[in-house]
This record gives sequence, C-alpha cells and structure tokens, in this order.
Amino acid sequence: INKGIVRGIYHFSNEGVCSWYDFTVAIHRLAGITTCKVKPLHTAEYPAKANRPAYSVLDKTKIKTTFDIEIPHWEESLKQCIDKMMKDE
Repeated sequence: INKGIVRGIYHFSNEGVCSWYDFTVAIHRLAGITTCKVKPLHTAEYPAKANRPAYSVLDKTKIKTTFDIEIPHWEESLKQCIDKMMKDE
C-alpha cells in the first residue's frame, strides 16, 4: 500500500504445498472431526470437465519482493480460520 499502485499481475496463496486430500485431512484434524474417514482420490478418478495439471503451484516471488511481505504457511492460516469459525458458532 505504501508503494502506491505497482502495475502487474501478482499471484498470492499461502506458503507451502498441499493436495486437496491434505487440505481436507488438515481441516478434519484442526476442527476435531472424527466421524468420517477421508480417502485420497487420484485426479483421473474424478469426473472433472477441465483437464488438471498433475502439479501446479503459484510463484509468489513477485508479490513478496515488490511489497516486501512474508506470507504465512497455509496450515497456520487454516488453523486461524477454523478457530474463528468455531468461536463464532
């Protein structure tokens, strides 16, 4: 914000890498969900209309260097989100 408008395309996501399976397992663990078992599924087994790459992550170098920011790990942000949702219930 202090740098004003810096034109360009910036990618942003939390640090770290996870699959949808990893993400779901973390949600269950952090939320204390024990009533169902999460099973992994390969992309080829899911009937998606669009083709999906086998491995895809965003390069956040540009936004981190332009704005001199640190980005938290995805699991840290997920924990904060779940804690807030459970508090607001």
